[in-house]
Amino acid sequence: MMNVITHPVAAALFEAHVEHTLELLGGDFLAAHLSAEVDAGLVHAAQLTLGEVVTRDLIKATVHTYAVDMPMAGGIPELVGDIARALHAHPMHDSTRLADLISDHQVRDIIAKAVEMREVREQAIERVLGNPILSDMAADLIYRGIKGYLAQSNDAAKAIPGAGTLMSLGKSVLSKASPGLERSLDEGLLNYVQKSTRATLLSSKNALLQRLSDEAIERVALDFWGEIKHQPASVLRDYVSAESLEEWFVIGYEYWRSELRHTPTYSAVINVGIDCFFDKYEGATLAHLLEEVGVTRDMILREALRFAPPVIAVLRERGVLEDMVRRQLLPFYASGRLEHVLAAHGVQ
Repeated sequence: MMNVITHPVAAALFEAHVEHTLELLGGDFLAAHLSAEVDAGLVHAAQLTLGEVVTRDLIKATVHTYAVDMPMAGGIPELVGDIARALHAHPMHDSTRLADLISDHQVRDIIAKAVEMREVREQAIERVLGNPILSDMAADLIYRGIKGYLAQSNDAAKAIPGAGTLMSLGKSVLSKASPGLERSLDEGLLNYVQKSTRATLLSSKNALLQRLSDEAIERVALDFWGEIKHQPASVLRDYVSAESLEEWFVIGYEYWRSELRHTPTYSAVINVGIDCFFDKYEGATLAHLLEEVGVTRDMILREALRFAPPVIAVLRERGVLEDMVRRQLLPFYASGRLEHVLAAHGVQ
């Protein structure tokens, strides 16, 4: 069907309709038009429920399309890196104290909640104390300390007249009597220290938990916060460079893009979240949902008036708005329906 208006009255009505719509979307008429549309939309929102206008399966399909299946463009990591560098170098960090970002009250609440997690603390201590790496490091330190002490004692003993000769003679005799005895003693000392250290670390769990009481942890954490809260946020640059921050952002994005979002767990989390939302709000009206998230009529209208006028002005200036209006209205006026209506009412 060709979009051509042949009837002169229909053509005149089409032009009048286009002009009216353009006036409605511009100048002083726009605010009133948007206000009326928002009010009408909210009336309908109070009558329609979430389950009537959309299903959980539709939402799941949409979320999976963009969060799981959608290919990611290569420009995103570069953009993330640019943002990370800009944030790291921003001068606001020099004038912003850590206390400006989080209050003492909020810090106390966070610390109190962390202190309540005793099972996590106990498990962490048990895992740390039972870690072979820690016990080996501690045993090595003790072993080296003992060896150093014995060597220092030998040096002190050699200062006594005749003692050095006597010790050399004794060492020589032992070496001849039992070759490798010195090495065996050395290995025996190391084995003993290692076993003793492991046993000591494991048995020290209860003592450490007593020392790390709720009150002690809270006191240490609050003291630490008191020491750093007046420092500028820029102090964090001493520990995290711009390159490191950018790399962390990129690593996190790449992990999400290439691995995490393709795991069954990720999809399951999405589905559970959507199901919980629908279980709670499927029978709720759209107006109630807006109230639940704190969206009011004034907020909607304010944002509409913030963005619509400048966008519409540009579209109108470039001729895009008129093209859109004509494209939407023309199919009806060129369909012949209007001519039938006019003929039915005696208009030639």
